[in-house]
Amino acid sequence: MAVPNSEELARCVEQIDRDRLTKTLCELIEHPSVNPFGEAPRGAEEGERRVAAYLRDRLTALGWTCDVDEYAPGRHNALARLPGASGGRSLMFAGHMDTVETTGYPQALTGVVRDGRVHGRGACDMKAALACYLEVAEVLAERSISLAGDLLIAGVGDEEYRQEGAKALGASGPRADAVIIGEPTELTLCLATKGLAAYDLRVAGVATHGSVPQHGANAILTAARLLGGFEDYQRTLDRRRHPLLGPATVNVGVIEGGTKPNIVPSECRVQFSRRLLPGESPADVPVELAAVLERGTWSIGEAWWTVDAYELPHGHWLAEALRTAARLSGVPDREPHGFPASSDAAPGSGGCARRSHRAA
Repeated sequence: MAVPNSEELARCVEQIDRDRLTKTLCELIEHPSVNPFGEAPRGAEEGERRVAAYLRDRLTALGWTCDVDEYAPGRHNALARLPGASGGRSLMFAGHMDTVETTGYPQALTGVVRDGRVHGRGACDMKAALACYLEVAEVLAERSISLAGDLLIAGVGDEEYRQEGAKALGASGPRADAVIIGEPTELTLCLATKGLAAYDLRVAGVATHGSVPQHGANAILTAARLLGGFEDYQRTLDRRRHPLLGPATVNVGVIEGGTKPNIVPSECRVQFSRRLLPGESPADVPVELAAVLERGTWSIGEAWWTVDAYELPHGHWLAEALRTAARLSGVPDREPHGFPASSDAAPGSGGCARRSHRAA
């Protein structure tokens, strides 16, 4: 068949097989892909290998080419391609294969359909999108449709931690003119995402016996006073807002210090994260905090976990194409929105494809 027009594409939407789509999602859930968070996979549930192999097998059976890349020990990406017929723009559907842990979730790896919804670890975030990508491939094959440009499907690893899968794909993967990342957005069109930077705040004190605390300096109490200043810092962030993302935010997530309750602690470590807006740099954050927090025996190191913010250029053709697709699919809200979390769209992480534009 020739390259389809908008009417033919609308008929493709009508041909989506919801039962097959549900079955695919349940099968993806049943292939475990727990993120080991910086470690090598330690058991059968960890790593993305099984999901990557599932994508490869499904897509090669439909005539796509597909490679699975072990970008780190036990960690995998999958990249499939359906060549275009006439040199049009290339498009990549990208999504992460990893999930968070299954502890305390006895049915985590069983796809359960209940009240019109699919339940299971990763059902929403984001194996549902991977299932949708596979359904697109199925419909294109059934209707023998040839697209003008290449269509790519990428399953990447490690999004739940440091986006190492997207970094690896961005460094060695193909060029794509645009990338769509199917993160759960309630079907809203998200044209910007916040970034992330995580830091260690270290507070030094002087240890002594707990019976004579006046002879030392309690690092935990000093840290507690400093943390009060984070509320002032958030108020300064609230005053500068992005039109789609709102204000940047700061979160204190971990505090550690001390050895015994009868010893004045000599050190306290606080881990915090700062959500970045487009145009902000992780290097700005320690400088900003130094202006807000009281001076003392504390220090903030360089960010040890970073994901850049991202914003699709105003008026980009991808945004218009997505709004058209939303209209054809009956999506009521077609206005642009911001995605509050970080994602694989970030260009600073290498992104899901080089020199491309992305939308969540």
